Amino acid sequence: MVLIPVISKLNGKRVVLASASPRRLEILTNIGLQFEVVPSWFKETLDKTLFKAPHEYAVETAKQKALEVAQRMPLKHLKTPDIVIGADTVVTVDGVILEKPIDKQDAYQMLSRLSGKEHSVFTGVAILLCNEREGGATEYKAVDFYEETKVKFAELSEEMLWEYINSGEPMDKAGGYGIQALGGMLVEYVHGDFLNVVGFPLNHFCKQLSAIYIKPSESPTHKIKGEDSAVSAASRTSVTSPSNFSSSVSAGQMSVQEQDMVGPSYTKSNNEGLPHNIVDLLDGFKASKTLFTACRLKVFDVLRASEGLRVKVAAERIGASVTGTERLLDAAVSLGLLHKLGQGESTVYRNTEHASQFLVTDSPLSLHGYILHCNNVVWPLFTHLESAVREGTNQQERAFGKKTGYLFQDGYFKKDEVEMQFLNAMHSTAKVTGRAVATAFDLSGFKTACDVGGCTGAMAYEFIIAHPGLSVIVFDLPTVIEMRSHFLPREQNDSVSFVAEGDFFKDDLPKADLYILARILHDCSDEKVDELLSKLSKACTTGCAVLLAETVLDEAKTRASGAYMQSLNMLVQTEGRERSSAQYKQLLESHGFSRMRQAFRSGAMADAAISFAKDFLAGGVAAAISKTAVAPIERVKLLLQVQHASKQISADKHYKGIIDCVVRIPKEQGFASFWRGNLANVIRYFPTQALNFAFKDKYKKIFLGDIDKHTQFWRYFAGNLASGGAAGATSLCFVYPLDFARTRLAADVGKASSSREFTGLGDCLTKIFRSDGVRGLYQGFNVSVQGIIIYRAAYFGIYDTAKGMLPDPKNTHIVVSWMIAQSVTAVAGVVSYPFDTVRRRMMMQSGRKGADIMYTGTLDCWKKIARDEGGKAFFKGAWSNVLRGMGGAFVLVLYDEFKKFV
Repeated sequence: MVLIPVISKLNGKRVVLASASPRRLEILTNIGLQFEVVPSWFKETLDKTLFKAPHEYAVETAKQKALEVAQRMPLKHLKTPDIVIGADTVVTVDGVILEKPIDKQDAYQMLSRLSGKEHSVFTGVAILLCNEREGGATEYKAVDFYEETKVKFAELSEEMLWEYINSGEPMDKAGGYGIQALGGMLVEYVHGDFLNVVGFPLNHFCKQLSAIYIKPSESPTHKIKGEDSAVSAASRTSVTSPSNFSSSVSAGQMSVQEQDMVGPSYTKSNNEGLPHNIVDLLDGFKASKTLFTACRLKVFDVLRASEGLRVKVAAERIGASVTGTERLLDAAVSLGLLHKLGQGESTVYRNTEHASQFLVTDSPLSLHGYILHCNNVVWPLFTHLESAVREGTNQQERAFGKKTGYLFQDGYFKKDEVEMQFLNAMHSTAKVTGRAVATAFDLSGFKTACDVGGCTGAMAYEFIIAHPGLSVIVFDLPTVIEMRSHFLPREQNDSVSFVAEGDFFKDDLPKADLYILARILHDCSDEKVDELLSKLSKACTTGCAVLLAETVLDEAKTRASGAYMQSLNMLVQTEGRERSSAQYKQLLESHGFSRMRQAFRSGAMADAAISFAKDFLAGGVAAAISKTAVAPIERVKLLLQVQHASKQISADKHYKGIIDCVVRIPKEQGFASFWRGNLANVIRYFPTQALNFAFKDKYKKIFLGDIDKHTQFWRYFAGNLASGGAAGATSLCFVYPLDFARTRLAADVGKASSSREFTGLGDCLTKIFRSDGVRGLYQGFNVSVQGIIIYRAAYFGIYDTAKGMLPDPKNTHIVVSWMIAQSVTAVAGVVSYPFDTVRRRMMMQSGRKGADIMYTGTLDCWKKIARDEGGKAFFKGAWSNVLRGMGGAFVLVLYDEFKKFV
């Protein structure tokens, strides 16, 4: 059997399953394969009519799933896999492909088709081999195959059909049934691999691994059908044909192909030690020119019109030869820009998702204008790179026949058509990168901004979307402002205005709190940079700031970086240069700017992760410090709240009030008992408050939208309330069991370990889980959600609104911030306190059985407390809660202070 030798060959390799299927996970886990699961984001929207046979569709879908994960992991997971396994299962009957049902009615139609009939189950599998080479490029090779199994259903009655559908099992399974579970009752017989019907043809998979990793002499048994040796480097055609795909197959048919799959790298591997990074560099210009040509011919515009076009049709539409078009399209496929589907005469090409998003001319995030700029301007300039290196100056005169001073004010760019092309390029890049720049920092303290050299205003619009209430002045040359009408968004906003006197070297700058320079300084000579920064320094008053958006050089110069290519671009094109962060810091400080902060952006996902992590850290540290400080008050409050529901505190031992509780706790339980449950509280509160703050800032972007806090106060206030409430409810879902444990530990009044109900956090969670299951850990959850929404809405909403209305929110004195926070936490605590009392009582129910159960539910708890103890009982310990609220106030203040440093 090949299994053990193959598994040993995979030791130490990063194997990834590009599927969320629990069946595939279980099958591969059971054979001892070590792997991780990264579900594919590939949208399964391939046109089934383009495939001659069902297995071709399954194989292509599996391949696309694997490739999507392989290309995403280095960017989003920061690691490159060695092997990615993709799989897709389909059921076919009467020539129709059945996938997962979308609802119960769809499941009914599928199962009705299968009733009393034999059908085929096809699973396509792609094994993607990833080779990360020197220089950072990655080469992908795919070995794919499929397995077919015949399955016969019994005649199904309507009652049996609906009973099975209502079980819920059909909804996530191809064909609407799972043979390994209840669906097995519907099956009369299976011809072929049973596990293939479950979702993964394990036997065939092991044969393929053997062919890939074990030499023929080493392999104990299996040979792939129709082959005498391991899979070779050449592509092989399928050993099956459309005519035999519907025939009975027991051993499983296969289409064995090894293909070069292209990601960042597109050259084939070489086993003789050829330096791949050099080969990639030799051919790199060909890839760029392929992209440029496809954009000039508007290939991506043509291919977006349908699910795919044949070569002849595409050639006609772009006005090119069939031969040349076919080669260009194939090259684009190899670069990952297009999909090629089908075979022979039925072959069609269509855009990839990225091509549709970034390469179609009228896409909102189109880079088409910038790509044409690279072709028409950057390409000619780079042909004179050698001269630029020798002379140390730009090559405008050699490339375009004119020597210029400042590139964008005279010379080649003075022509209207060229200037429009350049504006298109700048507009493209601003649309794609603008959001990352606009969200890099918290700019809520600024009311007005000036986008110096703001071009078409694309960046300015991103800033007002990210920061409601901010108004932005676009300051640029009169000719640029005149052309802005070509680029204005459909829905214009008065918060963006344009000043047509924008020679920022000669004219006075508009007054603003914030000056934005996006990719301006790198175009200018050192003298011009000093001139501009001096001008900005004079224009800025106390509290003003400058935001730079530039490509930053890696100071260590040890890793591949596009910044160094951009630095060469500045050499051939301008009098400027790129700089390191240290150089920018020194430059800014020399002109009087201090407190420099920087943020590196590598894309929208990274941007969100950086922002979330900063909120998480600041909120968590602030909470941990404050909760430890007020832990004694917290325990007093809890004991007063839950003593009537505690089995350990008899009626004659009830605490009479705060002072009685404070005096008796150290006498009866020891002084350290004031902090009993504090570890659980800190463990709980770090993620609770961290998630509260992190989610709150995300929800604010949703609820506040484009609201101006100065002109739409009540909408601004309501948005802050909603953000706080939603953040509190969301975070509670994650940390409720820890809150539950903290309550039970704080209510545990024994002094010695023998007289206490729980010995610690772990013991508490374990005992409750054994007694009542997961449900026990969520006792009182519903009323907790109600209370936390009220508390967090007031806690965050009032504080953010009050502080946001101050003249300078970002530089508010810490004492003023604390006074606002203390008032807010007192109000929030009192308003939500009855809900807190009820939820604590409900938490004390876990572990009680039969007659010991005091409350049958949340509503019953409300009624009995009001009836037996009176309305005041809902507020027992409320005064201590106000004192404890000082901790909550410190959290708000410390959060703002910590965020200044992270």
